[in-house]
Amino acid sequence: MQAWDVVIIGGSIASLRAAIAASDEGATVTVLSSSPSSAFVDDGMSCGLAASSGETDSSEHAADTRRVGADLCETDIVAASTNSAVHHLAELERWGLNLRRDRNGTPHLGKLPGQSNPRTASTGDSTLREVRSILEEQCIKRNIPRRGDTEVLNIVMNGGRASGLIALDIQSGEIFGVQAKSILLAGSGFQSAWNGDGIAMGTAASLALRSNIPLADLEFTSMHPLTVADTSLCLPLDVLGAGGIVNGSDGQPLSTEDGPDALAHTIIATGGASLDLTAISRTASPWFSGVTKSLSSRCGIDCTIESIPLMPIVGPTIGGIPIDASGQAINGTWNNPLPGLFAAGDAACSGLHGAALNSGDHLLGALTSGATAGTSAAIHAGSSKHSASSAISIALSEAHHSHDSMLTEAGADGASYGVIQSSLASTMRAHMGVERNAAGLSSAAAIIQTLQETTMGISDTSPVMNTEMVSMIRTQGLLSVASAAVSAALAREESRGTHIRTDHPDTDPKLAQHSLSGSDGTVANLALRN
Repeated sequence: MQAWDVVIIGGSIASLRAAIAASDEGATVTVLSSSPSSAFVDDGMSCGLAASSGETDSSEHAADTRRVGADLCETDIVAASTNSAVHHLAELERWGLNLRRDRNGTPHLGKLPGQSNPRTASTGDSTLREVRSILEEQCIKRNIPRRGDTEVLNIVMNGGRASGLIALDIQSGEIFGVQAKSILLAGSGFQSAWNGDGIAMGTAASLALRSNIPLADLEFTSMHPLTVADTSLCLPLDVLGAGGIVNGSDGQPLSTEDGPDALAHTIIATGGASLDLTAISRTASPWFSGVTKSLSSRCGIDCTIESIPLMPIVGPTIGGIPIDASGQAINGTWNNPLPGLFAAGDAACSGLHGAALNSGDHLLGALTSGATAGTSAAIHAGSSKHSASSAISIALSEAHHSHDSMLTEAGADGASYGVIQSSLASTMRAHMGVERNAAGLSSAAAIIQTLQETTMGISDTSPVMNTEMVSMIRTQGLLSVASAAVSAALAREESRGTHIRTDHPDTDPKLAQHSLSGSDGTVANLALRN
């Protein structure tokens, strides 16, 4: 049985930053990802990094984050994250990130939706790709092994402590157990529940629910305002900091003051909008050549002379595993820590974003939460011993039995996972979209329950490279997370941030609470720590 100090689950930017931090703290670290290690797996980020390097201090950055987050942010988390933003930007530069620069040689800062001052540094349309490449290089320099094509099936909790996990090697079909002093969940959100694209399937959230760990704030989902209509092509918000303008149906520029989600909601409410990129300067345009090529090849649009039709789709989800300031997972129902279990990035609910994402804070949150949780996981591992080998062996036997039963009972008569995912996406878009009400949410809950009870069929009965079975497992997990999200949305009767209830009046922001959703669909509330 393999044994590590820290095992990180997920292939996101947050997971890579966590691996670096844990390794630098002296821990033995490995990263397990369901995608191939060479695949481009991200957190669905829409722009560069927000940092107050052009301001006196980070106070206005923090104020913007809290304002856009609709007063559901954790003040201490916001302060710590915004204070560290310049440090993370400098660190990325030191590791080789080639940022856009102004005439003085300092990083070019774009003013994006929700920002009171120019604050977002980027490499144009390649920021996410380049940041990921740099972090991968740092992992290689530290000899951190990253194992792809690995589907984690269960976390082994023993006496309330995370002690190991059970995973499936997708290529070989082998199911194996791993001992770990610390486990860190840093996978994607669950926006595939709306988009039906199979990219962000909420693996971390579903693992938490299987371990009876309540999730927080699942009702809050961001929208990507710069999505080309009738496609899934999302353009980086950074084009707005380089001269791009979003015009409404009347041809007048739309306000971006209240953040990207508010802009997306306006576009949807008015039936669409258009993006004008013709004002981007000749010096800035090379940084967005990828956008130009994608619009031309995928949409047949020449953005140098044509406007781009927009219709937003769901972007990264905000809720996840509740964590404290150190990145350690907590059982939100009792506010008790879960020793050995940590979370970061889209897998976590840190309190940074509140009820809506602000521009540039998504990448910032991934870097800060990853670094913090990775360090904490390593420190915890340094004072712990490997344990629960018998519990892991029992869980491994149960996983083998479940896996064998799944293959034995497999048949082509059931519904395909693709049909289930498509039905789920239609339901979530219809009833968990921009505006919600009790009747629609109740209907969504009933439909999702029916989908959970529907038998899924697979035609491949081989344990080797059985992608059908893996997709079925992920779909089952996504259904459980979507069910919890609908329950959370039904329980929150107030409108706040990205959660708009048409059947109830707004509530005083001072009474805001974080919602907690369990695997059984029950929802409780956790008062704000601030």
